[in-house]
Amino acid sequence: MEWIGLITAATFRAPGRALERDLASGSLQAAIEELARARGLPPPRLPNPPLAELQAAYTRLFVANPEGLPAPPYAGYALDGRLMGGAEEALERFYAEHGLVTQKGWDDLPDHLAALGEAIALLGESDPKAARTLARGYLAPWLERYAEVVAREDPTGFYGTICTFLKKALEAEHEARS
Repeated sequence: MEWIGLITAATFRAPGRALERDLASGSLQAAIEELARARGLPPPRLPNPPLAELQAAYTRLFVANPEGLPAPPYAGYALDGRLMGGAEEALERFYAEHGLVTQKGWDDLPDHLAALGEAIALLGESDPKAARTLARGYLAPWLERYAEVVAREDPTGFYGTICTFLKKALEAEHEARS
């Protein structure tokens, strides 16, 4: 679960120098390859567009789009169809029950995919069952609803590749545990 959380956290925060470094160093690709190996999946090769293109795609897909936002990056949208609904409240309670708090400076909702990814990664080693609960209960529904949309709407191919791969990895994880 840690890899799923780390990949989600790294790619669903607004792209900046950290993502640029992860791509240049190959560390994000290595994490994807490790997760693929662990789940028996072929590892996708990540496109590596310039940072400005990633920023434009991120904004268009997840932040603001005059044609309507293709994929709001909040688990609550997949579960409730809106922000600050029952799913977001349940997730806040889950975080509190597991001793998770948002970092100072975090200015988004707790069901944002970057926050969810960090929670999955943090719990992955110390409480794998809780990490799986977050991944299955919040990340998987978002990917079910939006992975194909992101793949279709992403002009860089980067976010579409990540979403498609994470969806397959979670499906493989679920099948392995069934």
